[in-house]
Amino acid sequence: MESRPVTLGQELEIAEDGIISAEIFRQIKEENKVFIFQGESNGTRYEWTVFGSDIDTPEEMNLKIEFGKRAEGEPVVFRLMTDTSFSFAPVLSIYVDGEWSENDRTVYRRENEKVEKYCEAKIVSDRKQSIINLSLKDAGNYFLPVSVREETTESSSEDLDSEQDQVEHAQDAYVTVPSQSDGRILSDGKQTEKDKYETDPVPAGKPMPVEPENQTVNNQKVYTCTFSIECSSILNHINDLNPDKLGVLPSNGVILPTGEVQFYEGESVFDVLQRICKENNIQMEASWTPLYNSAYIEGIHNLYEFDCGSGSGWMYRVNGWYPNYGCSRYSLRQSDVVEWRYTCELGDDIGGGYAIGE
Repeated sequence: MESRPVTLGQELEIAEDGIISAEIFRQIKEENKVFIFQGESNGTRYEWTVFGSDIDTPEEMNLKIEFGKRAEGEPVVFRLMTDTSFSFAPVLSIYVDGEWSENDRTVYRRENEKVEKYCEAKIVSDRKQSIINLSLKDAGNYFLPVSVREETTESSSEDLDSEQDQVEHAQDAYVTVPSQSDGRILSDGKQTEKDKYETDPVPAGKPMPVEPENQTVNNQKVYTCTFSIECSSILNHINDLNPDKLGVLPSNGVILPTGEVQFYEGESVFDVLQRICKENNIQMEASWTPLYNSAYIEGIHNLYEFDCGSGSGWMYRVNGWYPNYGCSRYSLRQSDVVEWRYTCELGDDIGGGYAIGE
């Protein structure tokens, strides 16, 4: 079957009743378009991104959302006003003021006084604004716990409101950073100059780079790490995306869902990325940069540098930190959490602007 090109459709305001007709969704499906529906409630702006390829049966949908009033630093509480579940899960983007300290957050759903985990949201954040992206299809009340700092392991009573208390303190909603494994050399923070590969001083307590020529891979020792690849930031910059790349953009922004993978002692982040992409039939292209003594990731899943603006490209994050050196120089340890993320604003939109010299 011949594939049809994907095109960017209109941006439409959501009416007061929230109803979007079946005819509009039929148009989106038949023309294989991407539509954005915009709304606002209690000062909170939100958008739905709908991909024609996700629609099986065009039907009338109620996209209206009501948000509770909130101040900066308070949980996001909202209700999807539809009476029935959707036949597919469009991406909901919620715009809130302030910077969230973590990028992956658990969204909870409350129904009949019972609170359960619903999904994981991707959050792109800068100092002034954060955008929460999640796939949503079911009616109900939802909330996203207030963000806490990574080094915090316990929540005070001031961190929780009455809804969060119903989740048995929601301890597993807060991300903790895995401890560093034995054998990794950490920065003492005393470095003041760039090294010979143009690397800015590594922050105190963060792993120092290990040069590829000094890494020895031991295939007899197998460890595990958590690995994922996503490009959800593009959903909030879709007007900047090269139209030819709409067809390869995942509708939920996830290329490889978060999961546990194996690696050998001495392997780098680049080594594992190469293998995981090959095993999962994910296109990946890289080049070697002698100046930085590391591989440079040009494209993943056919999404390349500059495909979504002059500040776009791929970055990696390990245990919540964006290293300021190449992925071939980051030696993995047991239980590391590795995330490959596409940025549209030189890292600012995904909380990693500092890694490239902000």
